[in-house]
Amino acid sequence: MDTPALNAVLRINDELETLPSVSFTLPNGVILKGRTLPSMNTQETNSPAHVVLCLHGYLDNCHSFGPMMSVLDLESRSAGPSASTFTSSTRPIFAIDFAGHGRSSHRSVDAHYHSSDYIQDIVALITSQRWQKVTLVGHSMGGIIACSVAAVLPDIIERLILLETAGPLVDAESQTVTQMRTSIESRMAATQKSPKQPAHYEAVLQARMKVSDLSIAHADMLMRRNLRFDVPSDEVTVEAACRWGTDSRLRTVSTLRFTHAQAQNIIEHIVCPVTMLIAEHGFERVKQQAKERAEWFRTLNVIHAPGNHYVHMQYPQLIADILHTST
Repeated sequence: MDTPALNAVLRINDELETLPSVSFTLPNGVILKGRTLPSMNTQETNSPAHVVLCLHGYLDNCHSFGPMMSVLDLESRSAGPSASTFTSSTRPIFAIDFAGHGRSSHRSVDAHYHSSDYIQDIVALITSQRWQKVTLVGHSMGGIIACSVAAVLPDIIERLILLETAGPLVDAESQTVTQMRTSIESRMAATQKSPKQPAHYEAVLQARMKVSDLSIAHADMLMRRNLRFDVPSDEVTVEAACRWGTDSRLRTVSTLRFTHAQAQNIIEHIVCPVTMLIAEHGFERVKQQAKERAEWFRTLNVIHAPGNHYVHMQYPQLIADILHTST
């Protein structure tokens, strides 16, 4: 695809900038930013009690849910505020950037990115906003975090939709020291070098397309929010100079992993109905975990779909339909 054609694709994605922005300041000072589809119900908009909260995957951001939100936006505009089935007209939808990702704030220089901190951030977000009933939609890492949030807040999380994930990552107890040593070494190495900045935006897009098997349109949706440019977002071209906006510490190795028994304990404490979407060409690890852990969930509906690990971007109508039937 030549440069004019590539830039034409980017112009299509400018539409994402029209989705309303949101910003939440947590009690610990972390600022989580994202996008929303406000409810068409005035009372729900001013003080929503029931919400849908979308959590993205590792090194992604809230634009991971851009295609789904566009579908739901069109449906809600067609249905209007009197809709009897789920649309964004009946409850607001929030998709946020995890700390260090997208446009959200980075953690302090003496902190790192532990899964337990992500869990605390989302619990703090839900409780500080006084949301009473929440449908959690989590892709990959976001689904892993969502499982623990659902276990911790059983009276608030009313639905859990897992996209290409089957719960916490685990490792054997015998790997504890090896994991800690690798983590410490990766973090020490990270402090001794500056992140390598991209040559230009097209190089970033090509790399992300290759590593994640994404189309250029979907790579642009994600990467434009993870980078910083010297021009407005809707004027970005593939030739543009850019620099990383995400925290380079996200790439360091986790200190600890849950054990098999801990993962089981978390999942067994999830009381709400769970829908799990498994992609045909998704991660084999997720497929295997889904089989092994099915009996741990109290109420589980597994849906097999075409596509790869980014099935929610490739088939957004499918995610919208799941929301219709589970909310």
